[in-house]
Amino acid sequence: MPNSRLFKFCLGLIVIMFLSRVSFGEEARKDDDGLSRNLYSRLQDEGFTGFLRTDYFSSDKASSEKTDFLGLTAQIKILPRLSDKIDSRFEARAYNFDILHYNNDNSASELLEGLAIFRFENSDLSVGKQIITWGRADGVNPTDNLSPKNYTLLLPEEGDRKTGVTSLKYDYYFSPELTATFFYTPFFEPNKVPFAFPSFIQPSEKKPAYNIENSEAAFRVNKIGSDLDWSVSYFNGFDLTPEVRYLGTYGGKRLIEISNHRIQVFGADFAKNYGRYGFRGEAAYMLTEDMDGIYPYIKNPNLYGVIGGDRTFIETLNINLQFIGRYIFKYSDVEKIQNQAERSIYIKNATFSGELDEIQYSMSGRVDYKLFNETLDIETFGVWNFNRNDYFIRPIVRYAFTDSWKGTIGGEYYEGDENRTFFGFLKKNNTVFMELKYGF
Repeated sequence: MPNSRLFKFCLGLIVIMFLSRVSFGEEARKDDDGLSRNLYSRLQDEGFTGFLRTDYFSSDKASSEKTDFLGLTAQIKILPRLSDKIDSRFEARAYNFDILHYNNDNSASELLEGLAIFRFENSDLSVGKQIITWGRADGVNPTDNLSPKNYTLLLPEEGDRKTGVTSLKYDYYFSPELTATFFYTPFFEPNKVPFAFPSFIQPSEKKPAYNIENSEAAFRVNKIGSDLDWSVSYFNGFDLTPEVRYLGTYGGKRLIEISNHRIQVFGADFAKNYGRYGFRGEAAYMLTEDMDGIYPYIKNPNLYGVIGGDRTFIETLNINLQFIGRYIFKYSDVEKIQNQAERSIYIKNATFSGELDEIQYSMSGRVDYKLFNETLDIETFGVWNFNRNDYFIRPIVRYAFTDSWKGTIGGEYYEGDENRTFFGFLKKNNTVFMELKYGF
C-alpha cells in the first residue's frame, strides 16, 4: 500500500473511532448482549488502541540547516486473538513531518510490528516483524543489538525510535522466573542515523542482502522476579550502526561507502533493589571483522559497560546516575593518517563509532519528578563524555489534560567540538519541540 494511502487509512480509521466513541459509546456500553455495540467497542475487544498526534520541531534530526517542522502522526495497534493458542500483534504508523511545506520527503508509513504468537505449554513462538529490546541499563544498552532505531524521527519520546525486524523468536519457560530466548532472522535492518555530507562527498550504501548467508542469530537466558534480576546473552549478526569507508576521488568528489559489518557480542546485565535504591549494570564484549585493528572503516573489538543506580525521594522524585566506560582493543589513532581527505573521513567515522580514544569515560543522569497526582511529569536526561568534554541534555515536560489528551514540551541540546566529539557532531540537531496527543 502506498504511503499516502496508508496514512489516509490510519487517519480515517482514527477519526471513525473518535466519532464512534463520542456519539455512540454510552449506548453501546449499556447493551450487555453485544448485538448493538459500536465499532469502537468491538475493536476494543481485539485490543485496539492508537493515537493521533501533532508535533512541532524547531530543527530536524538529520544534521541539516532546515528549521521549523510541523508534523502529523497517526498510529494504531491491534491485538487480535486468532485462537486459544494463537495471539497476534499489529502496529502501524503513518506520518508527515513537514505538512507546512508539503514536503513528501518527510511523509512515510511503516509497519512497526506484525506478528503471530503461538502459545505452547512451556514456550512461545513469535513469527513476523517484531520489536525486541534487551538490556537493563537506563538509556544506554550495550547488549541491545536486535531491533533498529530511527534517530532521524521527529517524535519526542525515546520509545518512538524503534521499529521491528522480521524474525523468529522462541521463548522457553523453565519457570515463571527463568526464560531462554532464541532469535533468528535473515532480514537485517540498520539504524537510521543523521549522516549529513557536504556536496563534494558522494556516498553510496552497501546493505547486507536478505539471504541465509547474512542471517543473524542470538540467544539469551533471562532471570526475573527474584532479589536479583539478570541475563546473559550472545549475538551474531550485523552492527546496527553503519560505518563509512573512503573509496578515493572521482570527478572532483570524494567517494565513500556506508555499510554495516558483522559482529559477535557476549553480553550480561543485572538489576537489584534495596528499598528505594536500585542498582543495575550491563556489559558487552564485542568481536568484529577487524580483530587486529588494521582497517579504519571497521570497528575494533571493544568492551563496553554501564553501571549505576537510582533512588526514589518523596515518592515521586527519582534520580538515576550511571557511569559508562568503553575500552578499544588494538586501538590506532586515525588522526595520524597521512592522506588529508582519507583522514577527515575516518575522523568522522571514529567519532560516530566511539573510537576516537582508546579508553572512554562517560556519565549519564536522569531526574524524573511527578506532580499533581502524576498528571505532570518533569524529566531531564543527559550524557557527558569526560574525555572530550562534550555533552547532551534532553529536558521534557509532559502533562495529562485528561486520560485521552496529553501535551509535551521539551528540547535537545548538543555541545562539543564539531570535528572531534560525538555530541558536537550533532550540534545542528539542537531543537525545541512540542506535541499534542490524543490517545484511545
